Amino acid sequence: MTGVVPLHSELTGSQSLPLLAVITVAAAGTAVLLGLAIGAFVQRQSRPYLLIVAALAALLGRSAVAGITIVGLFSQADHHLLEHGLDIILVALVIAAVYHSRTISNETNFDT
Repeated sequence: MTGVVPLHSELTGSQSLPLLAVITVAAAGTAVLLGLAIGAFVQRQSRPYLLIVAALAALLGRSAVAGITIVGLFSQADHHLLEHGLDIILVALVIAAVYHSRTISNETNFDT
């Protein structure tokens, strides 16, 4: 299978610039969403909002790991471990937020 490049293969030189641009835009968008989520959490101060803030922080971390890998600071093995570990954390936090908001109604502080 010559000429086939698997997904997540190492990119070097000019090949990595478009990918770095996409990761930068994704990170910027995620940072804006994270800022909005932090604002919502400060206003609401409930666990589901805190869990969503943490999930968006994990998503931003995922973009950071991808960018750091492209510039060569992480190996592909480190990249896969960290990025997919953050995927697990992100999914767990979103599920926890949904579960918590469905089981606890009208929460106003962390004492409940």
